[in-house]
Amino acid sequence: MEDFGLEREHREFRDAFRRFVTAKIAPLAEAGEREHRFPREVYQVLRDGGFLAVNFPEAVGGGGADLLTACIYYEELTRAAAGVSAGVFAHHHLAAGPVLRIGTEEQQREFLVPALRGERIGAFGLTEPDAGSDIRGIKTTARRNGGDWVLNGSKLYITNGGIADFMVVAARTGAGRSGDALSLFLVDTATPGVSARDLVKVGNHSSSTSFVSLEDVRVPARRVLGQVGQGLRQLKETLTEGRILVANRGLGLAQEAYELILRYAGERHAFGKPIGSFQAVAFKIADMAARVDAVRLMIYRAARLRMAERECIREASMAKYLASETAVRVTGEALLLHGGAGYMEEMKVARLYRDAPEAWIGEGTNEIQLNVIARTLGLL
Repeated sequence: MEDFGLEREHREFRDAFRRFVTAKIAPLAEAGEREHRFPREVYQVLRDGGFLAVNFPEAVGGGGADLLTACIYYEELTRAAAGVSAGVFAHHHLAAGPVLRIGTEEQQREFLVPALRGERIGAFGLTEPDAGSDIRGIKTTARRNGGDWVLNGSKLYITNGGIADFMVVAARTGAGRSGDALSLFLVDTATPGVSARDLVKVGNHSSSTSFVSLEDVRVPARRVLGQVGQGLRQLKETLTEGRILVANRGLGLAQEAYELILRYAGERHAFGKPIGSFQAVAFKIADMAARVDAVRLMIYRAARLRMAERECIREASMAKYLASETAVRVTGEALLLHGGAGYMEEMKVARLYRDAPEAWIGEGTNEIQLNVIARTLGLL
């Protein structure tokens, strides 16, 4: 693989983590895929290998690495299994990330530190049956009751929802669709009134995805995350960097599918020659190579802008959009070029093909990304 302008420490991390994932994570991921469950032991294995919370500050127990390292991290983890990387992403970025940025010292001691040790698993309760991309349409409510808040509502398609020990929950604390109507809460899932039901998905079988119900859930005032009424702004901060990171999941699927078909095209023979020697096959694989490299460059551009504290909303959406489109296109082409073998469950390319469409949806649909891009161009 080319270096794409990576520093030596990035390249060394990539090589070391790739070996670690192949040896330690891939077998767990394969078991999780077969059994349709998230292998919770992944967190302990990552922690013992020094690969848990790599881009969190050392002061709170993280590895102190930068955003580019995190990009590499999610690409390599996804190549083992997109489901496992979805669970780790939701735990790290969506649940622990907001606690790091806006949590109090008490909240960080109670939730962040054990999360970064893999002792408490986190989830992010945003999407609802009638509200996903439309964040202002959230219907879950939080009402003051003495010194507590009482939450009522439901959340849908929540990654880690069935295994989480805590959730960052977005709830309505004001009326209407104004920007100050939403707030974030840290909810211990052992609290009475919290229940979860696992959902059956097309792909990403090694992740837990659930419907979560909140019925008269009492949350102490000390567990309001950030300021009351600032939830929308805080969510937008989470989603911008999240789109850069989640783009690497699409990239990982495409990279793995590309490498599988490149190898297969040299091994599989037809009419006395490797199938890769036929122009119809060779051109398709060449197209994959170009698209995968272009996506990686776009992601790294967005990451570098973010690291330099420059505006990157458009670049983040471009990265997520291009990565998801490439994931679906490349995995589909790779499956077809494998012929009948590609349609067999025992072939990894079949799993990649099933997993890829989720890249169109998570962290905002592609239509949302195009809307964001168009707005930054002054078109909408």
